[in-house]
Amino acid sequence: MCNALSEFFDLYQESPTLDLTNDFFRFVTGFFEVISTSAPHIYHSAILLSPQTSIVQKLYGLQAHPLARVVCGLPTSWDSSIANIGFPSNIGAATWSPCCMFIAIATFTSSKIAILDAVTLEQLRTMDPRQKIIWGDLIFSPDGYLLTGYSWNDCIVSWDLQTGGLISSISTKGQYNSMSYSGCGTMLGVLFGNTIITYSTISGTQLSSHLIPKSATDTIWTHGKCLQFATVESGSITIWEVSFTSSHAPTEIGSLPTPVNFSLKRLVFLPALSRLAFIHQRRVLVWDAQHQKTLLDSEDIKNPTTMSFSPDGCFFICGTKGPEIHLWKESPGGYLPHQKLISSTGFSNPVVSPNGESIISFGAMLQLWYTTSSTTSLPSTSTQTSQYTEGVILEFSPDKSLVAVTQWLSNTATVLNVLSGNILLVIDTNAKICGMRITESSIIIVGDGKINTWDLPAGDSVFNVRKDIGDSVQTTTFEPSAPIERLFASISPDLNHIALASTVGSKEQLCLYDIHTGKKLAVTRSSGWLPGFTLGRHEVWCATPSGMVDQWAIVKDDGSNVTRLKSLKKAEKPLSGFPWHSSCGYQVTDDGWILSSSGMHLLWLPHHLRSEKAEMRWGGKFLTVWNSRLPEAVILELGI
Repeated sequence: MCNALSEFFDLYQESPTLDLTNDFFRFVTGFFEVISTSAPHIYHSAILLSPQTSIVQKLYGLQAHPLARVVCGLPTSWDSSIANIGFPSNIGAATWSPCCMFIAIATFTSSKIAILDAVTLEQLRTMDPRQKIIWGDLIFSPDGYLLTGYSWNDCIVSWDLQTGGLISSISTKGQYNSMSYSGCGTMLGVLFGNTIITYSTISGTQLSSHLIPKSATDTIWTHGKCLQFATVESGSITIWEVSFTSSHAPTEIGSLPTPVNFSLKRLVFLPALSRLAFIHQRRVLVWDAQHQKTLLDSEDIKNPTTMSFSPDGCFFICGTKGPEIHLWKESPGGYLPHQKLISSTGFSNPVVSPNGESIISFGAMLQLWYTTSSTTSLPSTSTQTSQYTEGVILEFSPDKSLVAVTQWLSNTATVLNVLSGNILLVIDTNAKICGMRITESSIIIVGDGKINTWDLPAGDSVFNVRKDIGDSVQTTTFEPSAPIERLFASISPDLNHIALASTVGSKEQLCLYDIHTGKKLAVTRSSGWLPGFTLGRHEVWCATPSGMVDQWAIVKDDGSNVTRLKSLKKAEKPLSGFPWHSSCGYQVTDDGWILSSSGMHLLWLPHHLRSEKAEMRWGGKFLTVWNSRLPEAVILELGI
């Protein structure tokens, strides 16, 4: 204990107080879920999976008592997101409370709305409509006491957040666009197509109805005691106003010029500063209508979609069709790039908090970022560059001392020493890799219609050796050439055959090749895409992640010397070698726990390691987790 305290104070004196506080904050928020569930897993899981350079890891790494070992893939620094939490299905709607202390979310498969703590993302309360509902939008009242949800089942439901009681349920019809509370919170304005309808929040009765121009945008907002909306025509934007309580026609209250002539339904208007944000010919623009100048004109955003301002205009956020979220910060010369965030789920649905200090993004996972956090950093980039992100190829040597790993259709393969975690060999194959097999002395790689073999470096002290195609000791070409569209390969344990599962157009097939000559031996139809061989037997199988497996026996006619594939009974698992199931009895639960064969909780996986983009492969007591958003695969050894 004295030694631990001494190390703590030595490190404390060396590290600024803010860095220490930030690191502890990241540790607690990142592992809050497992800490609140099982305190011993602070030492079994949280410390084990903390970044290599984190202060927590340096302080308490030696005090950890893990039931697993990270072979490789431990991040060097904290992820850019402050906290994240996964859900069984995608989140359909999410919103901040005005005080920024709570987040309300609704998923596609549950009618209940969850209220989360905005720091830890812990679930605090659920609002249950007691009927099957699919939510499309959520908003809080200005005072934060009421929550209203719009349902695609054509109803609007409001709750009292203090009691959890239902306040009103309003039946609606029409194409929903947006809704806004009155300043006092007693009235609600809803835009349906070209009609704005206002309701009493408490009684649910309709107060007024306003027909608006067809050129109106999809958003309404509250200004003072009225609702406002915008129309776009002939390169200018007009602001209109309607009353919550009367049915008078919309009143034009002002017109603003735009820098280009455009006509869009979707744009973002910040009334307080008269700023417009819109997408024009793949450019993202922010226009200051009050001072007649462009604050942002960016062509660097790929597939921009959602846009929003912080209420004070300090930040501007743009989401994309991919995982990227772009954040700009206001400066005297306009908006300058501030952060580029990466969503682990592949979806980019950024929602900025009312105080502009936080951002959430949601899909199958809810992620939280701070716009001003000093610990926020961009994720590392992988040295393996590939446009394909469909999986990882992982192969262990027979004695499990070495592991070869690559991204599917990447051109680089890496061989690691499992005991030390050191990189033994990096091979630039100059080909799109679709299969591998590693022995104690060599590695065989399949790609681009060829089979190449490299010798492994001898000696335990040799590591990080670089090789390329010129160092290959043997090359064999498939006869005839194999198709490369969705091609997956597996090499038999006895190093005699290669199974290729391919899809060309709508035709799916499995081909068997002689590894020494490259000659095609047999071909058959198969609905699977991942091939494999049984261990020590003469069967080949082809499977899909759903679990169904086609199996064949490899039969050779001694008289004609012809090899064929004899169909066996379809099964849920192959005879052996299925990489989605552990041969040692380990399993991963839906809530992220790795269990031993006896049911013991060995390790808790953070959400980014079990998101919908993550893939898991078993090899004996080793588990590999790969996510296209991570810089490298994470390899864990269990039962140490």
